[in-house]
Amino acid sequence: MVIYLKAGSELRERLNPDIDYYTRRIETEEGKTIREILGDIGINPALVAFVYTSGKVKGLQFIPSEGQSITLQPPVAGG
Repeated sequence: MVIYLKAGSELRERLNPDIDYYTRRIETEEGKTIREILGDIGINPALVAFVYTSGKVKGLQFIPSEGQSITLQPPVAGG
């Protein structure tokens, strides 16, 4: 199955986009969680606080479906 992961900032560099500046096409097995998919592509899941898809915030246990576009959100930093 194919999904599309999007990210900005430092996560974008780790994601290594191939569709456009922010988006990478990922081929993965059905039933895998975002956490598992991130591990498969070499991104430490600790760098992602949550994901956003279909207008909703989801955790890393979210299981995407075919063709879904998912935005990765890093933890908030500042001081």
